[in-house]
Amino acid sequence: MTTLQSKTQSCLKACSVALLAGSLFACGGSNNNAAPDPVVPDPEPTPETVDLSFMIQTHTGARLSDVTVTLDEQSAQSDVSGRVEFSPESQTSYRVRAEADGFVPQVLRVSGEQDGIMPIRMVPVKQTLPVDDIEAARTLSAVDLGARVTFPANAFVTPDGEPASGEATVQITPWDITSDELNAMPANGQATDAGGESVELISAGMITVDVHNAEGDYLQIAPNTTAEIQMDLPVASINNEPLSIGSTIPMWHFDEDQGLWIEDDSITGTVVASATSPVGLAVYAEVSHFSTWNWDFKFENGGSINVECRLSDSTAIPCGINAGVTLDDGSVFTRNGYLPEGGSTIINMPNSATIDWYATSDTGLIGEKTTDMSADVIIELEDPSSENVVRCELPDGTGVGCEVTLTDGTETLTQSVPAEGATIVTGWDNLDESSELTWTAETPFPISVGGQQVIAEGTATSGITGDVDVALTITPIDEVEVQCLGESGVSIPCTVDITATLSDGTVFTDTDILIQDSLAVAVPAEATLLQWTAESNGAFSQNGQFVTMAGSMETSLVGSVAVVLDETVVQGPAAQSIEISCINGPDTSATSCDIDAFLEGNRTGYVELGEFEAVALGDSVTLEFPEGMADENEWVQVMVTGDDGSTAYTFSQYGSLTDGEMIELELQCSDAVGGVSCPQ
Repeated sequence: MTTLQSKTQSCLKACSVALLAGSLFACGGSNNNAAPDPVVPDPEPTPETVDLSFMIQTHTGARLSDVTVTLDEQSAQSDVSGRVEFSPESQTSYRVRAEADGFVPQVLRVSGEQDGIMPIRMVPVKQTLPVDDIEAARTLSAVDLGARVTFPANAFVTPDGEPASGEATVQITPWDITSDELNAMPANGQATDAGGESVELISAGMITVDVHNAEGDYLQIAPNTTAEIQMDLPVASINNEPLSIGSTIPMWHFDEDQGLWIEDDSITGTVVASATSPVGLAVYAEVSHFSTWNWDFKFENGGSINVECRLSDSTAIPCGINAGVTLDDGSVFTRNGYLPEGGSTIINMPNSATIDWYATSDTGLIGEKTTDMSADVIIELEDPSSENVVRCELPDGTGVGCEVTLTDGTETLTQSVPAEGATIVTGWDNLDESSELTWTAETPFPISVGGQQVIAEGTATSGITGDVDVALTITPIDEVEVQCLGESGVSIPCTVDITATLSDGTVFTDTDILIQDSLAVAVPAEATLLQWTAESNGAFSQNGQFVTMAGSMETSLVGSVAVVLDETVVQGPAAQSIEISCINGPDTSATSCDIDAFLEGNRTGYVELGEFEAVALGDSVTLEFPEGMADENEWVQVMVTGDDGSTAYTFSQYGSLTDGEMIELELQCSDAVGGVSCPQ
């Protein structure tokens, strides 16, 4: 295999202290009253400096250029390889901040003793929602992880403390705690608990919310006001500890000034039910300010593992590493940092886990490895086998953020790429200069083009080096698949109203849209913010009562929406069960009967509710109704057959039945069309 030529930058090392000294001489003479020799202070020693290097990447590993990186008071831009260097005066630690348009800022503290390169990873902002009246109460929903933010009227103030009003943008980024998005967890999970102790965290949910007015000012929640944040749990346990409705989780916010997570013991996160979560659970909290919030547990484990980086000839070298740790229950945390030459022991690790390691050297070598916790880890670094600068372009040539999947026909890699492009490298063994790479790209979320909300996708091919410009074709979003869900996640027939603000400021409305299960609803592609208001068709039984259900939310124009009907209005008592029995008619002589009950309606079709065999005449059986039956459009049919061939049936609207009602069916020797069926 022909590999790329190795970069020749040398490893960076700390500079030594240089002390300057000189001899001082007095002027000669015989005057006994001569002035004493002047006292001249020694020159100040030259400050010791240290060279620090960073590799700026997306959470998936693509290398980012033109990212502004600030080390204490010094700032620099990352180059095309994602690299940035500093030579500050030596001190114990430094605060580093990386920021770029379209990304959540990353801030962390680093040691001043490294002589290699450290990765800094960043995650893109996922959702930007424009609002015309930030002073209004609303619930804004993101397209990812069931995330939503709810705030009351007049919830925000400007930096000078004045009430905020008018146009604003709300950025919502829920972090997928089971994915490599945690590679970009601010501060690498380093935290200070309420007692002031340094701890490490494992997340049960993380969400970043930023609000800016039309002037670009950062808005905060007003004093004595709170907002609600919520997002789905993708797993039902964290660090092998099960979670359930009502579980409590400590809350932490990210302090950018310190580069640390800070526990806020005045707030308690809770686990609640979610209709959209794969495990039926979500995390919820009320917060008094916005930043990045974390539902987190302290991660305290006794495991450790030795890790080092080496060249192919076994020469030890320093490196920057990223370790994605997956526990046995599927929960995930990451470790990012620097390994000196000869490696280091990573402590506070689990005793059992799968770890995906990714390492890079100061000269651009890379290495990957997947291990468990059973043995020391040696990551072998080599030149990348492919290195391409990738950019996605709209039809007019404008760059746009995209998600790119690269394949050589055998291996596959997916990376996030910002609008400015990124450098993507691989270490695939089967590549050479004749290899052809295929790139498939798409915008992960709808984007605005020419006043319309669109999705964009495209493909390109390339060799193992060079620039790759993926031309995207746009498709306007002009319909949304809509459904209504109860809090348990069950689909509920509903009526939906839509109010959409269009890019030119006009308003589009559509009302009384009947949805049985799900329905593709036409919406103008120019819509920038949509309000969905839904109400159940008819009443449903819930906790022994008939209730109507309603829900509302605001979203951007997306391909699908699930409106959760989480508001209820009690209509009256509901039947939870009825009693059924058989008796003989004038012409029958049965001693027992079989009883079958069915539910029929537009919502359910035809569903069996219960089956009872050989019920003695005069005895009764109890038919329990399932939770969620509707007051309207659902009928209960009961059919009985005597052991002498006799039959009887009844057909009652569910809403007409009272709880515990006795239904007594008299057997007859004729069927429904008048034919004789007795005796047997």
